[in-house]
Amino acid sequence: MKILLAIVGVLLLLVLGAGIFVRTASHDPAVWHVDPLVAANPETPNFHRVAPPGTAADATTSVSPVFRASPAELAQSVDRFAMAQPLVERVGGSPEEGFVTYVQRTPMVRYPDYISVKVVDLGDGTSALAILSRSRFGKSDLGVNKARMESWLAGIDAPRA
Repeated sequence: MKILLAIVGVLLLLVLGAGIFVRTASHDPAVWHVDPLVAANPETPNFHRVAPPGTAADATTSVSPVFRASPAELAQSVDRFAMAQPLVERVGGSPEEGFVTYVQRTPMVRYPDYISVKVVDLGDGTSALAILSRSRFGKSDLGVNKARMESWLAGIDAPRA
């Protein structure tokens, strides 16, 4: 019985330690603030990419809608929407640069997912987005990153072309 209690105690300490590690993991911009147009796909399948029309390379990539907005207007619209989402903060860049990386934590365990967003000027008053959303921990995201991108694209208040 004492051995079983000791094992349970050790397991609880490991879970608690892992939880503290996940909640306090740093968001080093040098690591997470990457250009979604050129960043390599992560080694694990827990990511999703959105690319401007004509640049989608594979099945892990969705095509961005075209917005009837200047790059500055679209960047502000994306930032307003992103910062209104639960558990989101900026970790690199700024809307003024047209390139921002956000972290959004999961509701229960607070796992960090990183979302790098770059506005692409298509000319003629239109813009599109390049986005790379990826999980920091684990191997599978159960479609969370793709669902997030669909939600974010639907929620941006800039007019579509």
